[in-house]
Amino acid sequence: MTEPNQSDEPTRKEGTVKRVLDGYGFISAEGLEEDLYFKSSWFRGYPALEEGEAVTFVFKRYGGNLQAHYVKRINESSAPRKDQGSVPFSEHPFQWAYFGHMPTVLEDLAGLALPERWDFGRGVQDPAQPLPILSSYLFHTFGKLVLDKKIKVSDDGKFAAYNTGLVDSRYEMIYAFFKQNDRASPPWRLSDFCIAGEGWAGQNLVRHFKPLPERAHYFDEPSDLFYDIRAGEPEIDWRHCVIQRLGRYPRKFLEDHWPATFPKEDVLGLLSKEERKRYFEEFGEAVEQDQRTYRMIINRVKDAVSLAIKRASWNFKTAVPQYYPRIQRLQLLLPICLVSDDQPDMALAVEKTKVGGYLGHTVLPLNWAYRNARLICRPDSDWLEPLSISGEDAEDDDE
Repeated sequence: MTEPNQSDEPTRKEGTVKRVLDGYGFISAEGLEEDLYFKSSWFRGYPALEEGEAVTFVFKRYGGNLQAHYVKRINESSAPRKDQGSVPFSEHPFQWAYFGHMPTVLEDLAGLALPERWDFGRGVQDPAQPLPILSSYLFHTFGKLVLDKKIKVSDDGKFAAYNTGLVDSRYEMIYAFFKQNDRASPPWRLSDFCIAGEGWAGQNLVRHFKPLPERAHYFDEPSDLFYDIRAGEPEIDWRHCVIQRLGRYPRKFLEDHWPATFPKEDVLGLLSKEERKRYFEEFGEAVEQDQRTYRMIINRVKDAVSLAIKRASWNFKTAVPQYYPRIQRLQLLLPICLVSDDQPDMALAVEKTKVGGYLGHTVLPLNWAYRNARLICRPDSDWLEPLSISGEDAEDDDE
């Protein structure tokens, strides 16, 4: 996470929302022959966009594709609302408030919260982005609170607050307390993280909010937090989990399942994420055309899934609940061991269906899996723990 840019935005263009899909959509604009792609997280507004709405956006071209960034609904007010947490912004906290120097903010919050590890034990740590687990937690918890309408604004409109979901060493809830920003945008400015009734921020929290802000809510049925062994193994979207996600598989495993017609290349030597993404798209096409290799990969993943289900039958904590922000849904994570049976390489995200079975949606790098799981609670798992996980990103970036 980086500090928000307080400078004026580039020239904006107008368009119409043509399609809204799961996590993304398309905007049509006069003078452009093709529609512009946008992610839902690029929308600055509340509630979510619907097809046919008029918007403004900043036009960008990325890798030959047209994209619409910083999307806003035309004529949507930027003034804070007072009604039970409704905020006229997307789930991006930097569009709602100025937090200050994020490394310092994260360190302060970690110092107040019950001690736990907020970074990964393997891989190169970025000093400009410390505590990546806490950074992700703060970012996505805010998004869920927006969806739950639990961001609160005081009756006089001078203060705002939300429940971080974290606790201190006494298990007292930690709140984020904001006051009006003295700049035009964003409307709020972080005052402090606080405990109710303690210090200036905690005292004013109690003075201006009753009841106090509630924490984010992720599940209604406690049984959804456990894998029902009676349902058997999940059905898996193999094309998505294999062909479209090979960039998330361990390199050693891929070298043992390499299509004969596809040249090997040092992926780390590729200069950009776009180059790596294109490389693995071509690699996936080669695997799909090589049916023998495709079957070998599927069979090895099937074996790994079977082992994971056996582990879950022995220890119910094997299946770790996660909230996947991209689809805004509760899922379970299963360990997938490909290179060695005792070392997970990635996680399979499964969803319980209405008829009681399970559907395998996608595979996730372990660092993504841990960050998603941490939104619900600190994982108590024998395979998903930050000390043994690399913090380096996978080859694609559609988290």
